[in-house]
Amino acid sequence: MVKLPKTGTEAAEEFFASWQEIDRLFSFVISLVGRSDKVVKKAAEVLIETAHSEEERLRLERRLADNEEKGAVAELINNRQIFLEIMLVRHIENFLNYLSSLIYLIFVTRPETLKSSDKVEVSRVLEHESIESLVRSLAQSKVESLSYSSFSKLSGFFQDRFGLEITDESTMAMLNEIIEIRNIFVHSRCIINQRYVARMNADPELIGKKRELYMADLDRFVPELVKIVSKIDRETRKKLKVKGKRFSL
Repeated sequence: MVKLPKTGTEAAEEFFASWQEIDRLFSFVISLVGRSDKVVKKAAEVLIETAHSEEERLRLERRLADNEEKGAVAELINNRQIFLEIMLVRHIENFLNYLSSLIYLIFVTRPETLKSSDKVEVSRVLEHESIESLVRSLAQSKVESLSYSSFSKLSGFFQDRFGLEITDESTMAMLNEIIEIRNIFVHSRCIINQRYVARMNADPELIGKKRELYMADLDRFVPELVKIVSKIDRETRKKLKVKGKRFSL
């Protein structure tokens, strides 16, 4: 059971609210699939008990056996990969959205962190009706470009620009891995490419093969994202005086 904090920045509240939505959907699908098969099995057992002939009983037993092989649970297992891809990548996108929202809050709270050396084309400025809209767009673009380059560059940006450490060395490898999983999901349907192999120092023989996902991956990655967000958020409020609030989750 992942324990969520009760206070933090507005960006953190949005992250944890979205985290709960994803978790609820995951739990709902698992529960629905399990109950569906149980209902079908129970109905079949009742029909078998009230069968009018041995022939009918055998026919119903065969159908029950077929359902156990082709039922909702079996179907979910067969589609495990795509289901876990969607769940995991949604968690990763939520994490990246948190970082962009946090950058926005820092820029607004501490305008001096918006360096004049950051070039912005006039046409892009004119696309926005307010400074707030422009700043949020710049924050989102910064996170997107840095995360696509590598998570270490995104982490370096937070360290150099804000003096914030997103994570320590012990979890950097994990974050790099999930960001690269997200990248191949978005750009190559989770098929391992040359860049993934280079950044993960993986076996080149894996190129062209699917990066298989399992429940163990979600169990390993998702709780760590909660810990990382909680830690960054505390440091941001303490060091940069970004306003916090009590969550209404």
